[in-house]
Amino acid sequence: MTLREPAWRVTARELESATEEERGSGERAASYLLTPFGGRLNRVLVAGALSPAESIGRDESQPFWRARLTDPTGAVAVTAGSFQPRAMAQLRGITETRPALVVGKVHLYRGRDGSSYVSIRAETIRSVPESEERAVLAEAVGQTLDRLDLIDRLAAGSPPGATPVPDLWTVAATEALRRFGGADRPGLRASLAAAVRRVGGTTSTLSPPPPAATVQIHHDPPPPVRPAPTAAERAEEALVLDLLDQVADASLDSYADRRELLARVGSQGLAERRAEVVLTRLEEAGVVEEPIVGKLRLADRAD
Repeated sequence: MTLREPAWRVTARELESATEEERGSGERAASYLLTPFGGRLNRVLVAGALSPAESIGRDESQPFWRARLTDPTGAVAVTAGSFQPRAMAQLRGITETRPALVVGKVHLYRGRDGSSYVSIRAETIRSVPESEERAVLAEAVGQTLDRLDLIDRLAAGSPPGATPVPDLWTVAATEALRRFGGADRPGLRASLAAAVRRVGGTTSTLSPPPPAATVQIHHDPPPPVRPAPTAAERAEEALVLDLLDQVADASLDSYADRRELLARVGSQGLAERRAEVVLTRLEEAGVVEEPIVGKLRLADRAD
């Protein structure tokens, strides 16, 4: 049985800094976003002011909505579509900016120019009183500071400390040091001061956040160049691309529905697990993109 991933308590600033992805292997394996500040995120719980949602779907039969959640450290997009009907209804029910809690899975989209954008695919959304929003924000600030302290101790070669921490935190902190050695941890600590003032009630939940400070990140040398695909892999790619083109051409919004594409590919003898591997390879190569959850298109058709 696959265990449900824990929902990390994080701030918008840390989500904005997540530029690295760790993809799981195997069927139904989880993927994670890695942050410079010790986060290894699959699901998150965030608190802040949620704006009214806007429809960004092109196909009325496959609605897709997006809103923006803002906390004192920054802002992050919150989305929901037809695959998340309850969350979509909750998102559409937000008619004015108000305090809210959002639980969902994080998603990283890379633009053709190399820019990275993080969003939350909502599982549930709840409007709450400011007191409850502040309580959850306080929890996120506390856990973020604890993780920063853990990274600082590991960087100094000191023991993790007397207070026990989850094993997941130690693994994520170690990976953050390896991947993001030059991350601006003092800058994140400084940005949390505004969140502390919100928790203390000295600023309103609906106050705009200060401009985000620059996150300075030192990247390790790039990994070795992946060998060219074999003839068999190229044949698989050609099959997937051809069927993606057919599904997209037959749709009303020019997108290929992921589930329909996988079903078509399966009917041609390519197992779903293998097809997902091929799609991942094509996405990493910039040939295919998923600008809307569950909707695929060829990258050279970008608007």
